[in-house]
Amino acid sequence: MDPVQLLVMANRVDGITRDMTNTIIWTTRSATLAARDLSTSICTAQHELFVAPEGLPVHVYGSGLLCEAMADLHPDFQEGDAFLHNDPYLGNTHAADHTILVPVFFEGEHIFTTCVKAHQADIGDAIPTTYMPKARDVYEEGALIFPCVKIQERYADVDDIIRMCRKRIRVPEVWYGDYLAMIAAARVGEQGLKDLCAKFGLGTVKTFVREWLDYQERVIDAAIRKLPPGRLHAHTTFDPFPYLPDGVPLQANIDIEPAAGRVTVDLRDNPDTTPTGLNLSRATATNAGISAVLAVLNSLPTVDTEVKNNAGSFRRIQVLLRENCVVGIPRHPTSCSMATTGIADRVQAMIHAAFGRHADGIGLAESGRGQGPYMAVVSGYDQRRDEPYMLSLFSGTAGGPGTPNTDGWLTFLMAAGAGLLYIDQSEVIEQKYPIVVTEMRVRLDSEGAGRQRGAPGSVTVFGPIDHTMEVHYSLDGMINVPLGVQGGGPALGPAAQLIDASGVTRDLPDIVGEQPLQAGEYIVSLSAGGGGYGHPHQRPAQAVLGDIVEGYISPRRAREIYGVALTGDPAKVETLRVDETATATLRA
Repeated sequence: MDPVQLLVMANRVDGITRDMTNTIIWTTRSATLAARDLSTSICTAQHELFVAPEGLPVHVYGSGLLCEAMADLHPDFQEGDAFLHNDPYLGNTHAADHTILVPVFFEGEHIFTTCVKAHQADIGDAIPTTYMPKARDVYEEGALIFPCVKIQERYADVDDIIRMCRKRIRVPEVWYGDYLAMIAAARVGEQGLKDLCAKFGLGTVKTFVREWLDYQERVIDAAIRKLPPGRLHAHTTFDPFPYLPDGVPLQANIDIEPAAGRVTVDLRDNPDTTPTGLNLSRATATNAGISAVLAVLNSLPTVDTEVKNNAGSFRRIQVLLRENCVVGIPRHPTSCSMATTGIADRVQAMIHAAFGRHADGIGLAESGRGQGPYMAVVSGYDQRRDEPYMLSLFSGTAGGPGTPNTDGWLTFLMAAGAGLLYIDQSEVIEQKYPIVVTEMRVRLDSEGAGRQRGAPGSVTVFGPIDHTMEVHYSLDGMINVPLGVQGGGPALGPAAQLIDASGVTRDLPDIVGEQPLQAGEYIVSLSAGGGGYGHPHQRPAQAVLGDIVEGYISPRRAREIYGVALTGDPAKVETLRVDETATATLRA
């Protein structure tokens, strides 16, 4: 295919997918989806991920697996059908991510499938949260699970499924509104793809699909050939956890074969599944390996063409899993409630760092981790509207890792989201829910120092206005903090605190928080920063001064860790200047 036409059609399909995303954002009822905890993608008729230009990495890898389940369970699917799928044993991420699948037909032939995945405000879990870290199995988790069930036929709802959700979900009107937004997004994608086929012709579209995936394979092949060869060993330990007093040791063996244009990530040598909700699903375990390698390749200074997240790229990354493994393929009834965070973030971070230790100029440091109160699921009763409420907050972030070329991304949040989610607008949250957010700022001196520093974490303080609020969260990285590479420093791990009605602050020591808040009480979320890349004495002194001006680090840390001496009044940042002579002495 002519390369200009190839790119024109590729951008057209990307645009269709973005239209799907915007449809949800502008029509959703929940703050969770307004914060963009959602992904849209398009798969081929052969169930390969085709495009996902703004999809969360953890969401979109499994799109092909979901489409395979649709074809296996409904081999006679027809135009006008739509399917609801959230089964973690059949290719989905975890139960909280409802996915709408719509097969797209043109001239009677199945050409594409549109996929819309969105994290729900509630899914019927045993307690009011969509994350159940202490669930010992899927029954204790309690979530409604739909193994790719038909929810529309001939463009009309299957009311049986709608009624089931309304009966088991605590905020049924929010769920139904989000369902309408997801269906609308999938149908927008369907119409856009039909228009594409009508404009270019079915034969040209089929050629485009094949050529685009082949081109992406050539792009990733060229990128892998720029890596130094070797066999890497990645390792880390998930912090001690309920039922897991020693935590969870994790490792990966990574083979880099530049001459063959191939990277293999072996995750089989990890513990069996645990009696918790930490276990990864097949989709999230595979994604952890693939996304980690894609992040490494796309941070290489010598790669000037983005390696896309699609099936063409996946051909050159092999992820090896085993059944009944905490990082692998779970058996029913293993709980995978936390499969999109926690261990998934750990696996990606340890792979990033393994590349970073392999050679200066590749890889990343470890990213911030821990799903603290800033990402809590909060619930209660809104007396203003005389109805219950429930939502996942995104009132803060965790720091991104330093890379060979850049400082960590300030709003990275987690490896699974890679900076694509939005931070809540506090004023909007306060109008929609009986919540007050009193503080949201950067957490001073929480970054991993480095030539390219990690991003700092954040501080968020919030509480209920006039009722009892439940706050559910879980932490990781308090003990095994995010690490730097190539001489870069570690970041601070997460923490949580409670401010009581008298204004006294105390630490909340629980790894898994199930914290009730009374009116007048506030919870404090201290999120983790990202690790640093390269020795902090190699960071330009003016960049260190800039970090002080931005409120990321203190003058004391600049001197003690970065070896930068300053003149001027520390209380007046506009007076600060770098003392070049004293800095040279410190760094010597």
